[in-house]
Amino acid sequence: MTDSQLIDSLKEDNQTGFVAIYHKYYKQLLFFVLRYLKEVDVAEEIVADVFVKVWSRRSDFHSMESLRAFIYITAKHASLNAIRDKRTKGIQEPLSNYEDLLTDDRDAFSKMIHAELVHAIFNEVEKLPEKQKEVFNLTYLEDKTVEEIADQLQMSPAAVYTNRSRAVSTIRGLLGAKDALTLIAFLSFVSK
Repeated sequence: MTDSQLIDSLKEDNQTGFVAIYHKYYKQLLFFVLRYLKEVDVAEEIVADVFVKVWSRRSDFHSMESLRAFIYITAKHASLNAIRDKRTKGIQEPLSNYEDLLTDDRDAFSKMIHAELVHAIFNEVEKLPEKQKEVFNLTYLEDKTVEEIADQLQMSPAAVYTNRSRAVSTIRGLLGAKDALTLIAFLSFVSK
């Protein structure tokens, strides 16, 4: 379905359109919220609440852009409320942990774009051979060293290097063929 068909379907109370929108944005929105909260359970709850609000306001959306803006702004506000609730309950964390949430919405927009780009990268990671995918995820998601990965996967450090190099090279090729902006995001992601 095209974006306009999805919006029309949503406005017509069609659950198929809603489910398609949910699948289209769930992972990106979860990644967006996790950048602020770092708690998977709370982030999943926020994302679920956002989609409940989407369904309850389904007739208000006239374009995919307005829907996207709504879900990200709602998620940001819910994240702020979750932080405020933690502080009210006496759980004191340094405010510097939440500086990103205190910035204006233009910065939130750049974080939204970043979340969508990272989602595109990990869609490509899913297409890798199993060992390359495991090494990539352990390296860039779990921030493990070559030695830790070698121990966990029972392979030599040289094999870890080889699988990581092949994974990065394959993804770079796939993304380069699709979109220069996604490739730039990927290159900045793997160079951290």
